Amino acid sequence: MQSLQDRIRESIIAAIQSGALRPGAQIDEKALAEQFDSSRTPVREALLMLAAQGLVTIVPRAGMFVHRPSAAELVAMFETLAEMEGVVARLATQRMTAAGRHALARAHEEAGAQVARGNTAAYVEANRRFHEVVYQTAANPYLSEQIIQLRRRLAIYWQGKGLINDARVPSSYREHGYVVEAILAGQADAAADAMRTHVSAGGKAIADLVLLACAAEAEVELTVQHDG
Repeated sequence: MQSLQDRIRESIIAAIQSGALRPGAQIDEKALAEQFDSSRTPVREALLMLAAQGLVTIVPRAGMFVHRPSAAELVAMFETLAEMEGVVARLATQRMTAAGRHALARAHEEAGAQVARGNTAAYVEANRRFHEVVYQTAANPYLSEQIIQLRRRLAIYWQGKGLINDARVPSSYREHGYVVEAILAGQADAAADAMRTHVSAGGKAIADLVLLACAAEAEVELTVQHDG
């Protein structure tokens, strides 16, 4: 059974991942305490845990905020994610069982059905399941947990106009195909390369998006200063 602290923490994570709490948004500790009918102590403990995971930023005398990574930080996170996912793809190739091969092919097939339907939201979920199959067949829980934690920090960028949007879906699915082909052929190095390329492509798209957003914010700030 989950503790109150864990339930609060999972609720905040879900709000961040869904976009209900956007990067840079202040977290209302009082509202959370009221929502869970608790004191502020478990709320603060949950937020401190999230801060340790990089999901929340503590600003002295100002409060708790959803962490908003810089463009450089996003690039670094995606570089790390790409390398870790490449390792997992290599391990999955080397350790794949018959059941794992079936699960991987099935996950890829299900994702393809969403591409055919043009259902981007469903593809986001299918994409998550596809990667989870690779993690499971790699049989390295520690590495998989590190990837999941990093993906949690990046989750908000997987939707809307972010990493997986209508334009990105076909190429994302095609890249999955290269990964599947290499894994099922037992080509560990090729699988690792294909997975790194896949994740890196998304990382570049996000970095470009954030750089544009930063440039737009800077332009607005300069305009305000000039008008003032």
